[in-house]
Amino acid sequence: MTRISCSLLTALVLALIPLAYAQSPGPAAVSGNARLAALVPAGLSPEDACRGFKDLGECSATLHIAQNLSIPFADLKDRVTSGQSLGTVIHAFKPDVDSRREAQRAEEQARADLRSQT
Repeated sequence: MTRISCSLLTALVLALIPLAYAQSPGPAAVSGNARLAALVPAGLSPEDACRGFKDLGECSATLHIAQNLSIPFADLKDRVTSGQSLGTVIHAFKPDVDSRREAQRAEEQARADLRSQT
C-alpha cells in the first residue's frame, strides 16, 4: 500500500512540475514573432502588451480579439489577466456576437502565430 501511495505521489508531482515553472512570456518570445508584434497597439511594446498573461498564446488570442472585434486591447487585457475567459470577455463587450466562436477563431489565429515563430 505504501509503495502505491509513493508511486501516485511521485506521478502527481511530476505532472505538476510544468505548472510550477509556467511564467509570463519572455521578451524574446514576444518580440521575436513578427505576426504577433504586428497586432500590438501603437504606444506599447510587444513585451508590455503581453506582460501579465499566463502564456504567449493567451496574449496572442487577446490581441486577435481586439483586432477582429474592434475592442480596445487594454480593456480586454484587464479582464483576461484577471482570470475571465475569452468567451466571457467577448460577450461583455459584444453581446450580439457568437462569443464562443470568436474565442475559438482567436485561439486558432494564436496557434498559427506560435507555429510561424518556430
